[in-house]
Amino acid sequence: MAMKKFFLFFLLFSLKAVATIRFDFEQDLEGWESAGGKVLLEKSSSYAASGRSSLCLSVNQANDGWAYVRLPEGLGQADSLILHLFLPEDAPLPVTVICYIKDKTWDWFETEPVTIRRGEERTLYLDISDESLDWQPVGHLKTWDGYVRQSAKELGLRFFFSEPATQNIYLDAVETIPREEKKLCLYNFSCPEKVNQYQLFEVTFDLPFTFSNPFDPEVVDIQAVFTLPSGEKKTIPAFFYQDYLRFSSLSGEKLYPYGNSEWHVRFTPEKPGTYSFIITVNYQGKETNFSAGSFTVLPSEKPGFIRWDKNDPYWLAFEDGKFFYPVGHTLRSPDDARSPYTYEFVVERERGTYAYDVYFPRMKDAGENFIRMWMSAWWAGLEWNPSYAAHFGGLGRYSLENAWRLDRVLEAAEANGIYILLTLINHGQFSINPDAEWWDNPYNILNGGFLTNPDEFFTDERAHHFFKKRLRYIVSRWSYSPQIVFWEMWNEVDLTGYYDSFKVRYWHQKLIPYLKSIDPYQHLVTTHICRRNVDPLVWILPEVETIVGNAYAADVVTSMREYYLTRKPYNKPMMINEFGVGRNRLALENNLHAGIWTSALSPMFGVALFWWWPFIDHFHLYFHYRALANYLQGEDWRGKNLQLATAKFQPQPGQGLVKVDVTGMQNKEAAYLWVYDTRYFNTASPREKVEPVPPINIMIECLLPGKYQVEFWDTYNGKIISTATFTVQQDSFLLPVPSFERDLAIKFIRIKP
Repeated sequence: MAMKKFFLFFLLFSLKAVATIRFDFEQDLEGWESAGGKVLLEKSSSYAASGRSSLCLSVNQANDGWAYVRLPEGLGQADSLILHLFLPEDAPLPVTVICYIKDKTWDWFETEPVTIRRGEERTLYLDISDESLDWQPVGHLKTWDGYVRQSAKELGLRFFFSEPATQNIYLDAVETIPREEKKLCLYNFSCPEKVNQYQLFEVTFDLPFTFSNPFDPEVVDIQAVFTLPSGEKKTIPAFFYQDYLRFSSLSGEKLYPYGNSEWHVRFTPEKPGTYSFIITVNYQGKETNFSAGSFTVLPSEKPGFIRWDKNDPYWLAFEDGKFFYPVGHTLRSPDDARSPYTYEFVVERERGTYAYDVYFPRMKDAGENFIRMWMSAWWAGLEWNPSYAAHFGGLGRYSLENAWRLDRVLEAAEANGIYILLTLINHGQFSINPDAEWWDNPYNILNGGFLTNPDEFFTDERAHHFFKKRLRYIVSRWSYSPQIVFWEMWNEVDLTGYYDSFKVRYWHQKLIPYLKSIDPYQHLVTTHICRRNVDPLVWILPEVETIVGNAYAADVVTSMREYYLTRKPYNKPMMINEFGVGRNRLALENNLHAGIWTSALSPMFGVALFWWWPFIDHFHLYFHYRALANYLQGEDWRGKNLQLATAKFQPQPGQGLVKVDVTGMQNKEAAYLWVYDTRYFNTASPREKVEPVPPINIMIECLLPGKYQVEFWDTYNGKIISTATFTVQQDSFLLPVPSFERDLAIKFIRIKP
């Protein structure tokens, strides 16, 4: 060990001629400051290691002291840090010194303590190379590596005395030595030998280089090229990764970096067989290929990715051909500070990924299978202003903390059979009203960006260039997942800036094809518009695969039917991504109930997504979805040419006033209807007292003659109330409906001869 230390000392000493002096204190304090007020810092002509000046650190009757300097440019590509310390002969006590470094997220790393005796000149040679073991984490579990060094934000010294002391310590000639030239290679390489079909195949490895920006493919472009059993090749970009550990505290979820940063490749094999792959690294104009071997993919029962059905593209299906019908609600983020009325409860905040560990099993038990989630600054967003949160890095540098959160959500989603519409940009990021976040946006020139107003994002080529890089990272990290059904480019794009339809169309026509070109699994792509009749010119874009929007209204049944009818001429699959209004608990819950039944029994490819998820969870309203899922079980809407039903309530002579209406969908051989009491549903002021509706008749039109089986369903417990068989002799039929309370659902299906 002594020989090893001597050799290291000799090596560093021999390289001192090429060292860079970072601080020599010839002019002033050069940014060094005292922390805690126990140390007085002064420029001094005593004990200078180089030049004529040093930094004098004076303590007065103190047990300890602390001095530091901020490092705007980090420590670059240096391998060694040298500090010269002097303790005068007349010092009353020896001093123990610890050197520390804080990285960009203010995680603390420190050296072992060193004791300096009276009259001693001590030169500290500190290893800050990628593989250094000199720096121990404090308060976290991140491992020192080149990216910690490169992103270092603060360098400091802590001094400790055995008893209160008054004395001076001198610091001078803080130097760094550049790194040695290294050969490109892969190390710490790991991947499985076998995986199942549609199971994640993940590769991890390290490189002996610290790149100036590991997120930028123009700096370093690392890709895996897979050769499939068919001989076809598929290219997957690698991505930069940092692991985290999560803890639940009284103030919410806390994430702590764990281990060192590394590179990952995520690949999902779609066919059984033998695969091989290589890793290509493009760096400084040179491409280097590394053969990575082969692996075996075994057959599995997993259904694969979700696509538009090949034979009926208005509906969704898995790759194995099974029908997929989204039933779910919004889970934009773990919580929502807003509410449609003043809740009777306090929304639990800051639960982070732990919230989804609660939400997803409850949804699964209720038969739900779908959510909508945002990549927002406060949740899973990648690129934002570092003044907003330390884990952000500004333009082109992504939040590894938020990325880890999305990883964790996808793992929980897979475990519970939940599929996701992932919103890439929420409107507030480029909005000045409402929900304005433009003032924190890293594209804003006020925050070091280059855009003077949010509308420029849609047309500025530099903005497109940066966003394409973000899309590449998103694809490299998450496109592997069959749990992601849609990339939703925007939430409420019509609420951004000053909304220029031409600019918005231009952006989508340029960015969606790029996203499709780099997505190896060809996820579906859409974009979301808020206002009811905005913007048909965006709806018709061939790049936008479906029409999605909002239906916030007290008369939610009417609103959803109008939503469908106004968009039907554009001949695209459609869905409602947001709804939910109510001025009290009863009104909001009835709006939820009416919205999911109206949308489910309309020719839209999924159930409308209710917005107020904390409301659902607090009052355990999942039973509404359980009942709907029971009704839908076994149904496959593909190939049936279902249309909005024309069925209507037919008053009976002498029946009196009955406030009933009906909605649903049908074809010539089946009708799926929801019959409801308008005193409770489709109104802003639902009645509280529940009274039964007497037996009524529903007229169903455009039917083929024959025998029909009818089922009457309780929409609250998800069970069949009664069944009957009827014979239809003409193209319309007057269906007798038994007495019910509030509402019921109907299946009226022709019995095949």
